Amino acid sequence: MLAREKILESLLELSGRSATRSRPELLGTVLRSAIALTESEGSMAVVSPGRSPERFTLRPGLSEPEMAAAPRGNGDGARSIPLHGKPVVIADVGASDRVGAEDRCPGVEAGPAVFVPLRLRDQMPGYLAVFRRRGARPYGAEDIRLLTLLAAWTAMALENLRLALNVEKLAVTDDLTQVYNYRFLKSALRREIKRAGRYHQDLSLIMIDVDNLKSYNDRHGHLRGSFLLREMAGLFSAHVRSWDLVAKYGGDEFTVILPQTEITGAHTVAERLRTAVEEHTFPLATQGQITVSIGLAAFPADGQTTSALIETADRALYIAKQRGRNQTAYAEEREAAA
Repeated sequence: MLAREKILESLLELSGRSATRSRPELLGTVLRSAIALTESEGSMAVVSPGRSPERFTLRPGLSEPEMAAAPRGNGDGARSIPLHGKPVVIADVGASDRVGAEDRCPGVEAGPAVFVPLRLRDQMPGYLAVFRRRGARPYGAEDIRLLTLLAAWTAMALENLRLALNVEKLAVTDDLTQVYNYRFLKSALRREIKRAGRYHQDLSLIMIDVDNLKSYNDRHGHLRGSFLLREMAGLFSAHVRSWDLVAKYGGDEFTVILPQTEITGAHTVAERLRTAVEEHTFPLATQGQITVSIGLAAFPADGQTTSALIETADRALYIAKQRGRNQTAYAEEREAAA
């Protein structure tokens, strides 16, 4: 018991410094602590910081949580939490009709589980959950108490993080497009490279250039061109995950950092962005008149520093331009062209 209380006390002490972390880092600490405090096999957190719920899962064999978009229609077990605002204890997940497939922990054979609500300001209700294998001892009152305290700490830490990021965003946001600026891009990319290297995770970078902005500006004026860039930035943000980072790189260039994404996945995202722009009707332009060219780079194959990754993605972008614009180029294509 003493060891558990010490772990909990250390988490409470961290609450004042939680604003220095990203949401995935913070939730990684929470999920590891949830497993340690309750002697569980796996843990999960579902939060809704943006357009759609996010699910963070820590399963056996992983040191960092897996991130994924959570289905909007959660299982019955998850739905009961915001309705009652109380912990939900499941004796056997596999035998219960209250827990949907999306509410189970991958890698943990269905068994005892506890779902505790996360009460987050200005967000849809979420939850923190822990799981044990089938046949393991059921969760008791002490486990539920510890998980409830941890959930309260998590809600407070996430709120502190949200407030800190709002303040920080004022200093790191591009005034024109309202996405992150170049200064923040460099620091964020350094951080993601360090994390990817430490935990042997994938990381990709997308470089985007607007193909026909000069002619648009010549015809309609730079003010209209500025409005177009702002609209395009919003389009990019709407077509990536909430933990991906969209930033303004230069006059008419954008970058997107894709954590835990290998080159094939990055190509899929790039094509989604390219198609979204091509099919979008911008003011004073016909559909398809405004397009983008895209270059890709992946860590560590295409570079292990911020400058190397940016340079590689920029060279791939140049290839896309050379090939006729409105297309995506990446490392393998670049090597084939050499």
